[in-house]
Amino acid sequence: MTALKQIENSALWAAYGDALGFITELADTNGLRWRTKAPRVAQTISWRRRIGGKFGVEACLPAGCYSDDTQLRLATSRAIRGDGKFDVEAFAQIELPIWLGYALGAGTGTKIAASGFRSPDVAWFSNFFEKSKVRYIECGGNGASMRIQPHVWATADKSHPEKFLLDVIRNAICTHGHLRGILGAVFHAICLGVTLETRRVAGPKEWKAAINYFYKFVHIINEDHNLSSIWLTVWQERTGISIEKAIDSVYEECSRDLEMAEDLMKDRTESSYRSFVEAIGGLSEEQRGSGTKTAIIAAVLSWVHRDEFPATALVKAANLLGSDTDTIATMAGAILGAASHEGPRGAILDRDYIVFEASRMEKISRREAVETFDYPDLFKWHPPRTQLDVIARINGDFAVVGLAKVKELNPPLKGTKKETALWQWLKLEYGQSIFAKRRENPRAGVDNLMLGSYSKSVKISNEASVDIGHSKRPEQGRLLIGANPDASQAASSRTLDELTAEAIKSNFDPTLIGNHLMYLATSGKGIEHAIAYASIIVKARIARSGHSDRGNNGG
Repeated sequence: MTALKQIENSALWAAYGDALGFITELADTNGLRWRTKAPRVAQTISWRRRIGGKFGVEACLPAGCYSDDTQLRLATSRAIRGDGKFDVEAFAQIELPIWLGYALGAGTGTKIAASGFRSPDVAWFSNFFEKSKVRYIECGGNGASMRIQPHVWATADKSHPEKFLLDVIRNAICTHGHLRGILGAVFHAICLGVTLETRRVAGPKEWKAAINYFYKFVHIINEDHNLSSIWLTVWQERTGISIEKAIDSVYEECSRDLEMAEDLMKDRTESSYRSFVEAIGGLSEEQRGSGTKTAIIAAVLSWVHRDEFPATALVKAANLLGSDTDTIATMAGAILGAASHEGPRGAILDRDYIVFEASRMEKISRREAVETFDYPDLFKWHPPRTQLDVIARINGDFAVVGLAKVKELNPPLKGTKKETALWQWLKLEYGQSIFAKRRENPRAGVDNLMLGSYSKSVKISNEASVDIGHSKRPEQGRLLIGANPDASQAASSRTLDELTAEAIKSNFDPTLIGNHLMYLATSGKGIEHAIAYASIIVKARIARSGHSDRGNNGG
């Protein structure tokens, strides 16, 4: 089995598990019968679900329709550039707020976090929201764990987790501030990496190694000055505990949960699976969606069924009503698929596009020439203030602002409330289907510059790839600036990282910041560099003070 087939099967089984578990998500027996006219599920089928709450619509979902798990996994894939770099700014400021317009089955915490990025004063590393009794530092759900697989797929050396964990953590921190949510993503990523590298499902030995990696968390985030200088400082201030103590707590909880897995590994029955999930809290309302618990359940389920066709495990996960069926199944699917020689036999919505992104990740891992998704210029980008305005008209065509033009797949549906909003199945021009809420007469967009597109890339001599054309914005952490005339250092150039870190370390000394700005004004791209510098400093200052107005985020 080739590495390409491994990654394609991992992506397809993850989507299949999501689609299968989405049917049973948060349903009891009566609810499942209403949705499917059957007491359990055995394969992906068309079904019905109420979308948008009590004033929404009763929608018919096609066979293989996936939920937010796969939606955000595809968003993560798009944000990984052809050169392998994760464009976390585009992911946070474009993908997440736009996703609110077509999200299916999303959790409250992730949606509130995504709405925070509608505000220009919130950076990916400073989304410390407190809204509707939901606090960023208490968001420990699995909304990050379920979407981070592309970072592993796109990494060449999967045997060394440090090669992909920084991007996994960056991704998770955009929406999740409790270490269960972040370290759950770390645990799952390591299990997936081991499976891809060894071509066998990660087992108890690898699980232990994965939770031991929790203690490298601080070392890993020290590679990113936004995380080490801003996020970590604010996080410890807001939580009132040290990061080391918080890691200890999550490590001990995971150790206990893994010990409970021993009984399930001796008995493959559905009753044994239920007993294990219930024992670690996976059926309780308080802990059902925990990032670490979901990752552990998915890993254990995968190990138990490692020698069977992946559908066996995913059907079992989908039929344990009361558990987080879709996310357990999607994460188990990613692991089992990475070791499977066969893909799913059932229907999967947008199979071709899922395979396209999986193939792109595999090519990135080999430093092959590959497309990059080119987002709108972030200096000019303003996300829609409401869910209704995600769908706009651009040059007369419908479009998802920030992403692509779309075509209508069927007539729109009206909700039960007396309003002009419509719900409609649409398809983005590169192949992703969405069920979006829109205005009856969408507002006109700005122009095609507010859409994204896949651009070609070329292979260069050092085996990295570079986009044809020019970048639409500076790489904030890697701008090389001419030597600072006021600094007594041997280096002939300084990065924006170094300048902003120095300003933050000085407790935002006005004189130093002024000197930095005057210095940047003399660089080749003075305006762009100064704007990038000022943006980071302002967002860091807001994050530390906690005084930003979160009441006007539009969500």
